[in-house]
Amino acid sequence: MILSVNARGADGTDTSWLWDVDYTRLTGHPICVVGDRRLDLAVRLEVADQHFQVYENLDQAVAACPPGRIEVIANYTAFQDLRRRVGN
Repeated sequence: MILSVNARGADGTDTSWLWDVDYTRLTGHPICVVGDRRLDLAVRLEVADQHFQVYENLDQAVAACPPGRIEVIANYTAFQDLRRRVGN
C-alpha cells in the first residue's frame, strides 16, 4: 500500500487533517510513505503505532511494494503524480 500526501496549491497547505484519520485500519498492511509531506505522515503513523517505510520518491515506493495490485491512498496532487507514473 502506498500513502502519499502533498500540500500544494490544489491540496491546500494545512495537513492537520492527518490527525483526524483512523490509521488502525491499516494495521498488518505493508505501508510505503511518499509525497511532499511524507515526514509529516510518518510522524502521524508513528504515533498510531503503524509499521511503515518512508521513500524519497514514488518509483522507490512502487518497487518496494509486493507483487500484484497496489492500493493507494493519496490526496489530489499526490494521486496525479501517481497517475503520471503509471501512464493513466
